[in-house]
Amino acid sequence: MKFEQKVSRRDFLKLSGIVLSGLLVPRPKRSLANLFTQAEYPQGVNLGRICAGDEGAWFHLKTEPNVNAPDGKIIWRDDVVIWKRELVANQLDYNNYNQRWVETPDGYFQAFYVQPVKNLPNQPLTNLPTNPDGSKGMWVEITVPVVDVIPTRVPAASYWIREVNKPRIYYSQVFWAYDVRQENGTWEYLLMEKWGAEPDSYWVDATACRQIMPDEVTPIHPDVGDKLIKVNMTYQTLSAFEGSREVYFCEISTGGPDGTPLGNFPIWRKMISTHMSAGGLVAYDTPGIGWTTLFHGEGAAIHAAFWHNNFGTALSHGCINCRPEDAKWIWRWSNPKVSYFPGEWTSTDGGASSTRVEVSY
Repeated sequence: MKFEQKVSRRDFLKLSGIVLSGLLVPRPKRSLANLFTQAEYPQGVNLGRICAGDEGAWFHLKTEPNVNAPDGKIIWRDDVVIWKRELVANQLDYNNYNQRWVETPDGYFQAFYVQPVKNLPNQPLTNLPTNPDGSKGMWVEITVPVVDVIPTRVPAASYWIREVNKPRIYYSQVFWAYDVRQENGTWEYLLMEKWGAEPDSYWVDATACRQIMPDEVTPIHPDVGDKLIKVNMTYQTLSAFEGSREVYFCEISTGGPDGTPLGNFPIWRKMISTHMSAGGLVAYDTPGIGWTTLFHGEGAAIHAAFWHNNFGTALSHGCINCRPEDAKWIWRWSNPKVSYFPGEWTSTDGGASSTRVEVSY
């Protein structure tokens, strides 16, 4: 499935004033002692993954929480830092609505370019669960900041694997695991995507994957029929209503007026995870997007976003980006329910049994 949108993440980063690696200045050497390798991520603390830019992008930490502060140490895309606290800029940045910053042991970085993550390794399963059709497999969520993948097909069909030096997946992404092996003393799961993806699969360290249990997809308030999702494009917020009572609220990121469709629409498809792309890496090619709730025929959906932390600001390609925990709640709460296996539902009644999504200013 191709989700055609109009604004690329590459354009968003340029408009935000970030200078990517190699565009204007010489590429620096990597040297920042407080950053961790994949095997060194600390446990039990809040962490942040630098999610801005393309592969190889680098930036400067700031010595104070404002864009005009002197540059500090260099930090790279996918580096992981200790997230000491989040705070408000001490000098207003008129180019950004979002004034949040993250304090690290070595300086400050704008919060919207830092994905909040943890390092929560898991005990691998040596035998995968059996599904109703007799096949083996389970849904898994990535619970470490970054993990490398080993493609089974070279060259891979997918842009996100083929066109980078080191294909990786990230905290909160969701995949289907359908095989397991022990390789050089490490247990690995074989992951794939069921919908919207090229026919690629990839081995990944099983400790990075948490088994999503069937009770995690059970519906919330399933007996309530009068449900409505209201999306406010002006304030970049989403509210879930049961009758006249608001039962959930969160910040979101929509597209602009020519991106996210306005109107009142029934949910027509739900997936535990899907792949979204438009023009490959020229625009975006994104695997493992969890908790996807489609409400418009041109591909607009409510779904989890792991590639930015700028909720409250319009910047998507047209979909409604949510924090993963918010997208999961909405997915579970909205009607109709979806079974764990296969993890997908498509309307056959024109959305008559579905929760509606109202998008307005």
